[in-house]
Amino acid sequence: AEGIHLGGFEEFTWDGTIIWKYEYFGQHHDIEPLPNGNVLMLTTEIKTYSEATESGRNPEFLDDELYILKVIEIEKTDSLGGNIVWEWSIWDHLIQDYDPAKLNYGLVADHPELVDINYVTYSMTYTDWIHSNLIDYHPELDQILVSSRAFDEIWIIDHSTTTEEASGHTGGNSGKGGDFLYRWGNPAAYDRGSNSSQRLDSQHGINWIKEGYPGAGNLILYNNNYGNLTSAILLSITIAFY
Repeated sequence: AEGIHLGGFEEFTWDGTIIWKYEYFGQHHDIEPLPNGNVLMLTTEIKTYSEATESGRNPEFLDDELYILKVIEIEKTDSLGGNIVWEWSIWDHLIQDYDPAKLNYGLVADHPELVDINYVTYSMTYTDWIHSNLIDYHPELDQILVSSRAFDEIWIIDHSTTTEEASGHTGGNSGKGGDFLYRWGNPAAYDRGSNSSQRLDSQHGINWIKEGYPGAGNLILYNNNYGNLTSAILLSITIAFY
């Protein structure tokens, strides 16, 4: 598919020797090494026009296909390969109030833990609907942080789930499966705000501040804020949703 290419990563020693190489079709933007030696990877999965419309996507916001976010965890098997040992897909956590005859129908504002499949900001293409650009990991909380440039939001999900639990709405340390534990930046994305309540705009470079540094446990990010002044934001997580 146009725009989706073979990706992956390489691990080097300080003298430039490659000790691990992993290739994956659809990898993009960012990876995150884990304390156990595995690697989290942002990937794009392609859904067809019919898959998208059956899941409740408004055809007005659809070209030939739809790119969706998937996070995978890779365990090293040898210097040139690995096994996928865990995965999470946004496709399992959708909501829409466009068509009651289609999948995922419900009131968007009642489900901030899910993603409105028809939220479109026009900052990206209809196809590149989410455009995630960062992944980070908190080892004590066993949680994953993801940034969506197109939604102007950051999302946190539970990594303590099994893959089966991650595809549903129960299980893991949180008891919420793969649903969002936290989202911040743009309440309009889940019908709980307007333009005046939007705080992020095409943000990049988000991560948890590590122990031993000022603000440890908070999130720090770079907010592009196009049309105004760019800014850095220090975010202390206190509540899950607006």
